[in-house]
Amino acid sequence: MRSLQLFLFSFFIANFLYGQKITAMKEIEISDHFKHWTTDFSACISENRLTLRNSVLYKDEEGRTHYANIERLVSGICAKKQFFLKNSVCAKAELFVYRGAGLKLICNGIQLGEPKQLPSTGWYFWNIPTNLLKKGLNDFIFTGEGILVIEPSLYPDRSARSFDDGKTWDFDNLGVNNGNGEYLVRLRLQQYPEAGIATSGIYDLMNFIEGENIHGKFVSAHETRISCEGQFISGTEIVIQYRCGDSKFYEPRKWTSWVNLKKVKNTWVTEKEIQRRFIQLRVVLKTKRSDVAPSIEELRIKTRVEYYPPECKATIIEYTPVEMLQTSIPFVYQEPNFRTKALRSMYNLDSVIKEGKTEFEKLVRLRDWARHTAPKGWDWGTSMWCPPWDALVILATNKQPAALCMCTHYSTIFVQCANSLGYVARHLILDHHCVAEVWSDQFKKWILMDTGNSHNPEMNCHLEHNGIPLNALEIRNLWKAGRSNEIKFVYSNESGASKEEIEKFEATYFKNFQRFAIPLRNNFLGNPEPGEPEQGMSEYYCDLYLWWEEKPEPTESPEYSRISNRLNDFYWTINQTLIDLVSLNENSLTVSLYNNVPSFSHYLVSINGGKWQKFPSQFTWNLAEGRNELAVKSVNIYGIECPVSKVVLER
Repeated sequence: MRSLQLFLFSFFIANFLYGQKITAMKEIEISDHFKHWTTDFSACISENRLTLRNSVLYKDEEGRTHYANIERLVSGICAKKQFFLKNSVCAKAELFVYRGAGLKLICNGIQLGEPKQLPSTGWYFWNIPTNLLKKGLNDFIFTGEGILVIEPSLYPDRSARSFDDGKTWDFDNLGVNNGNGEYLVRLRLQQYPEAGIATSGIYDLMNFIEGENIHGKFVSAHETRISCEGQFISGTEIVIQYRCGDSKFYEPRKWTSWVNLKKVKNTWVTEKEIQRRFIQLRVVLKTKRSDVAPSIEELRIKTRVEYYPPECKATIIEYTPVEMLQTSIPFVYQEPNFRTKALRSMYNLDSVIKEGKTEFEKLVRLRDWARHTAPKGWDWGTSMWCPPWDALVILATNKQPAALCMCTHYSTIFVQCANSLGYVARHLILDHHCVAEVWSDQFKKWILMDTGNSHNPEMNCHLEHNGIPLNALEIRNLWKAGRSNEIKFVYSNESGASKEEIEKFEATYFKNFQRFAIPLRNNFLGNPEPGEPEQGMSEYYCDLYLWWEEKPEPTESPEYSRISNRLNDFYWTINQTLIDLVSLNENSLTVSLYNNVPSFSHYLVSINGGKWQKFPSQFTWNLAEGRNELAVKSVNIYGIECPVSKVVLER
């Protein structure tokens, strides 16, 4: 009774404060099949089902080392790597070792013999009989004649070597440098992790009342309940949390902290009214057993939304659709700094692209220029040195050449020069090749640019299908479907290569797409760490990249911990502007602007075809009788103007 009295009191106070206007109440139901959800590396979404990933990689290093930092095993010298397992129950076990050729393995006292090599990599592996594993510390002892690579570290101190065939062990002095560290050894078990987290997209509660239209003022949401359909197995648990905010995007200062929903039988409920228009859910999946996991096939939200209906009766006759696709793993973008400015000015990059008539033509000109900065590629130069991902260093050493310049470095030049001009580009690692991908506002997608694919500089290229430039996954999918003949190579100067040279190149090119990965940042120009020295000079071993897999459990890159089969983790969208309209009164709207622009600077707004002017992210739009037009575009710090979003109203 008391809660009802409090509700009625707050209801009448809210109406009084809003000028005696009467609120409306509407019950809404949201059915969600996880299309816009993100996950950590322990959870996954497969066939519209949210569950835990049935694979765990145990490792104590990230491969942030140099391939010359080695432990050389010969007769009498052996090495040990330990893994601590809370739960050893698994359906399959594999041990991966970088540069493991010639080694033999003893697992918890049982000899296993020599390893097999993973296809197209420098990694070797053993299939471990699952009955040999145990709870607690597991010992893997390497003998024979071969090499292990070491990452320097102090913790957790689970790698050791012996000079007396394993009678005594030294955990503090490893390899040619006699330093502390961990061997590049990783153990993958087919089992479920203890917990995984999945996070929904942001729900706009007003959208479920009025759709993409002019909204009224949100007041609160009452009796919010979450129900799920799925498998709830003994020994597993599902925890559902929520947070709410005043913005269509998560901004810490405008959003609450996560709050656990109260579970009542098979329903999760809020204990308080939701006081903000935007909400987000987070599901924590838990299991006490490694052989079973909970799963959810559908999640439903029911709530009663209290709101003030819009007074403004204008009709939307045109509205730019915007779908802001999110990645699960935050990507760190290059911000302007003194080095990006130096790169742009020292090499006069604006003049490099100024003859391009379109954005894409400018990017192609930049790619061609980047390849021609070092006509003599794949030459170690006078220093016999492989430079890092740093365009200023590469450009200073690649002419003579004083240092190596190969595909990795040509891609670095393109990526960092594009970033310095205000475009968003990133490295992309193929199976045995390094290229770049760049976001194109013109095509509204990511596009692959192959800057350094040949000793012939005229063969830098991109690939197209039906006249549209492709990204790596699109190329891979066409190739895997047997449709690579539909892909066209577009070279900067095809006349600069012979027919035989081109045919030979194209005949083997698509094999590179059996695997690909992206780094999770592009801000290497000014922030080299965490990174990998001489990346690409040896087979890949550093675990700092996100690798594409067709399914949640890895089959193509099982030696890495960062894997995803979620399209938007690789190909999210940027440079968009979203317009939100809320009725202020009969004649006016409150306009809120949102963007997903890296290095955002400001908004430009044009009303009814007028002059473009700077506007804040929220302002009042006074409407006239008849047609009203609002055009908006975002501008980044580099001065790049993003595509226009527009809304046209009839009043």
